[in-house]
Amino acid sequence: MRRAAACALAGFLALLLTGCDAPGFLPYARELENMALIRTMGVDAAPEGAVAVTVSTGARSGTGGEDAVVLSGSAGTISGACLEMQGQGSSYIYYGHVGQLLLGEDLARRGAGPALDYVLRDVEMRLDTELYLVRGTGAGAAIQSAAGAGGSAADRLEAMEEDAGLLAHTMPRTVGDVLERLARSGAAFVPALSLGGEGELEADGYGILKDGALAGWAGEEAAGGINLVLGQVDADVLELEGAALRVVGARTRIRPVFDGDRLTGLALRCRVDANLAEAPGALDLQDPAALERLERALEAREAQRIQAALELSQALDADFLELRIAAELAGPGRTADLGERWSLDALELEVSVEGNILRSYDVSR
Repeated sequence: MRRAAACALAGFLALLLTGCDAPGFLPYARELENMALIRTMGVDAAPEGAVAVTVSTGARSGTGGEDAVVLSGSAGTISGACLEMQGQGSSYIYYGHVGQLLLGEDLARRGAGPALDYVLRDVEMRLDTELYLVRGTGAGAAIQSAAGAGGSAADRLEAMEEDAGLLAHTMPRTVGDVLERLARSGAAFVPALSLGGEGELEADGYGILKDGALAGWAGEEAAGGINLVLGQVDADVLELEGAALRVVGARTRIRPVFDGDRLTGLALRCRVDANLAEAPGALDLQDPAALERLERALEAREAQRIQAALELSQALDADFLELRIAAELAGPGRTADLGERWSLDALELEVSVEGNILRSYDVSR
């Protein structure tokens, strides 16, 4: 058996080395200079159930640099639209370098499933492609807007991702991340983009997918709550009591609450760590009572954010925070009870926050 398998493998490798035509095995070899390397893809809804696809290369900077190339096509499927674009220029369009997939709001409301499935199945696309929902406009318009003045959508989005630790707006999500969450919980949050006043792409909270379609938006308040529940806070700055607090860490524990055998609610306990970045002259840093007041203000502010995220989850009946899974992990002996009695809208959600403020130079406090 092993000998037969070895012979079969040797024959397959020999077939490839001879250069014989073997349709379906490998893509045709092409010279790099004859290829247009697509970095960003946008998909919008078109009339009669069709889709409009817009793609963009990255801009080439430096001496003799070139602007981003933007192409578009429309067909009944994404595959058909991509095939249509192959005839629009002299270069072969290659999608193996796509790093961002943008979905327009209208398409997302119609259903993001076909676009995500395309990434899953296409031989050139990758599951680690970053996914975004474009709020208030089409994905094609967003890509076109970013392609001016020697820039590209890829350049802008990559810069935003690198600055996420400084801006603390939204955390990135890949197509693979979103597919996994939809399969587990039926809902997922996706970073949202919008066009600013100068036509520049900006982070704009999250879009909430439920059963594969856009169900609603998480604005700045609810988006901050999502980040806190998942512990994804990087240098978020809060201005409280005249002081500036830089949030550097958050950890949330979720516990199911039962009344006998009946699940009645969930208790969320979040610990937030923050550095005292700036303080008004009237604040006595040696006064424990003054720092305690700041900690209480921090707790109230962060509890408000978490509450906003939970209220959105209940209003949409979308478990995009995967509260059920967290509750099952916290109470493994009651998994059957959770499964039989789970109804997010009917649960009482209790939030408490413990704030801890440190001066960045006084970590021993």
